[in-house]
Amino acid sequence: MRPELYWISGSAPSWRVMLAFTLKGVPFTSKRLDHGAGENKTASYLSLNPKGQVPTVVFGGTVIRESIAILAWMDRAFPECPIFGDTADHSAAIWQDIMIMEGDLRAPVAATAQGLLRGRVIEPATVEQLSRLMDGYEERLTELTFLGGETAMAADIWLYPALHWIARGVTLSDRPPPKIASLVQDRPAIEGWMIRMRELPGVDQTYPPHWRD
Repeated sequence: MRPELYWISGSAPSWRVMLAFTLKGVPFTSKRLDHGAGENKTASYLSLNPKGQVPTVVFGGTVIRESIAILAWMDRAFPECPIFGDTADHSAAIWQDIMIMEGDLRAPVAATAQGLLRGRVIEPATVEQLSRLMDGYEERLTELTFLGGETAMAADIWLYPALHWIARGVTLSDRPPPKIASLVQDRPAIEGWMIRMRELPGVDQTYPPHWRD
């Protein structure tokens, strides 16, 4: 029996879960939903996820919503190739990263990506906050192979789709703020990390299919 992953192409949380399955080597059944056709709002899907959001994972009689909860479940259900560390201290460090990303980074990432994709003005304070946080990751990645250490962990899985989401917005935007347009290019350690992530087995196949068109 394989886990079933309900997802939408271009959804960063969905991509996180797909990356985690891929990096852990866990086969899953893809249940791609067409957001434009409202497939995430059908009665059958709302019975699994009342908010109509993605991702959702179904495994036997278990239904898990919210990407971070899915990653935590996955690491217990399929303990091989852990993504939350292999010691108590390592796990604590990764969870600390995840909580900071959810608490401090999620809002400026979403405001930036959605602003670019929807043609909205991105507040200078958001640009500065995002730039400052990226400077912190740049400093760390000058000394680390991955945020999780020698191998990609949950923090890497969180950040990789987020930066691609912003990059997608930059590609489609007429006038992205200069600091956002060069968010990765101005930070060689992050750029190198992005390349290392992409080169991990199977990662390139997780790229949102409609972004390839």
